[in-house]
Amino acid sequence: MKCFHGGKILLKEGLFADKAVYTENGIIKDIVAADAVTRCANAEMINLKGNFLLPGFIDIHVHGGGGADFMDGAVSDMLLAAETHLCHGTTTIFPTTMSAAFDKIEKTILNYRQLSKCEGAGDILGGLHLEGPFINPKMGGAQRRDLIYPPTEKTIEAIRQNSDTIARISCAPEIENVLEMAETLAPFGIQFSLGHTAATYEQAELAVLAGFTSVTHLYSATSGFQKINQKVHIGVTQAGYGIDELYVELIADGCHVPKELLRLVYRLKGADKICLVTDAMRAAGTNETESYLGEICTENRVIIDDGVAKLPDRSSFAGSIATMDSVFRFAVCDAGLPIKDVSKMMSLNPAKLMNIENKKGSIEKGKDADFVVLDDVFNVTGVYVRAVKKLSLIHI
Repeated sequence: MKCFHGGKILLKEGLFADKAVYTENGIIKDIVAADAVTRCANAEMINLKGNFLLPGFIDIHVHGGGGADFMDGAVSDMLLAAETHLCHGTTTIFPTTMSAAFDKIEKTILNYRQLSKCEGAGDILGGLHLEGPFINPKMGGAQRRDLIYPPTEKTIEAIRQNSDTIARISCAPEIENVLEMAETLAPFGIQFSLGHTAATYEQAELAVLAGFTSVTHLYSATSGFQKINQKVHIGVTQAGYGIDELYVELIADGCHVPKELLRLVYRLKGADKICLVTDAMRAAGTNETESYLGEICTENRVIIDDGVAKLPDRSSFAGSIATMDSVFRFAVCDAGLPIKDVSKMMSLNPAKLMNIENKKGSIEKGKDADFVVLDDVFNVTGVYVRAVKKLSLIHI
């Protein structure tokens, strides 16, 4: 048994400096008044020394980090990327692929299965997120157009057979067979998200009926106002606001989403339906100035400029180099959003979207003891997964 005490503990009701959290066998056993901590002499006492104890971050959209990409082809690279983000407070990660030949995606699935068997790794893995190849090439952003294609009966069946591993698919509902894919696979627990899409508002509504539950990186490769046959249509960006049940992702790195836009989305959509993500590529957590988006090859080369990854001609962003702790600092310190709501957008909301709220996302009795410890300027000083310390001190 362990007892976390002496800090500012964030519960669903708010921040408390007079509480303590008991854990046992990796699960939150009880939350008590701080003056009751002496009642259990057998507990390992962990003094937070005035720091914040928050639910561990959950990143539902992340391609890599630490110089490694989740599609590199080696389990060791996947582990390096996951551990990089773990050190920045991400206690549940959804490794994200990008458009590729389907045999490459199948190889990534096999590597993920192997990674999940590594000691401790299974506790931080939430499932794979496929971002592409079933997207609109007109909205492909930095993704290679030659690797974008619609789903077929064969690929849909392959995904169904791996529905225990594939947790989420970002795709464009206007593309051939995509709605049928969602209708087929959503009952198996796969979450579908409107991403890299030129869909109209009406097509977004049909997507929700087919099982779509979110919008991938709102304002990045999501359609807005467009004129079709001399008539103005609104798009997926507006659907993110207008369809109440949709969650929206935001890449809160200050580049994809500046602070003024983050405040606006927060005001209009509300804290309960926003998920903050990194959309990080392999250069996250490094000092690299050149890197690769996805597989290491000339076609995938990117540059790191002004704190964000870009195509060499600077025509498009190519993912972020953010980590979840930097996202937290940006949302709280730069955008000025409340700590409680930012934590919700980085932990509880992703847990709800991905249907893991019963064990992740908040500090409550019966849930996994996944914590991130932050100092007064919101740097990570400790990370715990199921109450096991993963690092003692990081200066970032």
